[in-house]
This record gives sequence, C-alpha cells and structure tokens, in this order.
Amino acid sequence: MLYAIIMGIIALFIAIFALQNAAAVEVSFLVWHFSLSLALIILGCLLLGFLLASLWTLKVKAGHYMKDRKLKEQLRQLEEKKENWEARQREQVSSGRIPRMDLPRSGAKKGRTFDPSRDKDPIIKPFRPKE
Repeated sequence: MLYAIIMGIIALFIAIFALQNAAAVEVSFLVWHFSLSLALIILGCLLLGFLLASLWTLKVKAGHYMKDRKLKEQLRQLEEKKENWEARQREQVSSGRIPRMDLPRSGAKKGRTFDPSRDKDPIIKPFRPKE
C-alpha cells in the first residue's frame, strides 16, 4: 500500500513537471535538428543518465563478483594445503619422526637453564618496583 502511495505521488510530480514545461524547444545535436517538448527532453536525459549509471554499476558489480570468485578459489586452495600439511604433521607425530619439544635438543647444554639476569638486551624488560 505504501509503495502505491509513493508511486502515485511521484507520478503526480511528473505530470505537474510535464505540464509546466510543455513548451517546444529546438534541439540540435551534431547533424540532427528537431523540435521537442522541454519536458520530454529533460525526462529523456534523466533516463539516459539512469541507463549509464546502471551500466557503470553493473560493470563494478561484475568486477567485484570476479574478484570474490578468485578469492574464494584461493581460500579453497589454501584450506586444502593446510589440511594436507596437518595430515602430514599428524603422520609424522604418530610415526615418531618429529622430536618432542619438551626434550632437550642435541647440542643444547644439559642442566643449564635460561637466566634472565644475564640477558644483556631483553625484548621485554622486567618490572621491578622501586622500594
């Protein structure tokens, strides 16, 4: 119902516009010369502008659609790659080929722990309140 009321109001404004601008005007474009109602010329230009804006919007939407499709394909490939990597990791862990991270590595000095007081340039400075 609201839609019909709004369309009726718009149609009324268009009719008033056409009646007030009914004068014939001479139009020249390149080699064409013709006489037309001013209201028809204005409404024709409005429709032409609407058509051009619609075509531009269609072009932009098509570009977004293509980019979205490309990104979805890239996401699918990355998810597949991640699943393959996780499967390989599970296989290596179950077969014992990956060392546990809590065990000391070969080459590391056994029994020696990290001493933060000996770190000359720590990334995170310890907080020591002043007494």
